[in-house]
Amino acid sequence: MKKSNQKQRVLGFVRTKGSITSLEAIKTFGITRLASTIQQMEKAGHIFHHEHQVKVKNRFGEDSRVTRYHYKGWGIPVAERDDLYPQENK
Repeated sequence: MKKSNQKQRVLGFVRTKGSITSLEAIKTFGITRLASTIQQMEKAGHIFHHEHQVKVKNRFGEDSRVTRYHYKGWGIPVAERDDLYPQENK
């Protein structure tokens, strides 16, 4: 049986739960660079909404702020999206 990679694990999680934070990624999968994984997935065509400054409790029970990534589905790869890279001479 083939092992799943980080992107597949994150994708399965967000398809089930709808979103993920870096704290959830560390606790659940041991992924310490979730932003990098999300960026790679966006380049491949997955769409995420980035909700910044979400308050969570760290392992000491203290408030901490992280980004929550909401999965929006599959679409056009980032490099091909006009809304992110508008063409100068349209």
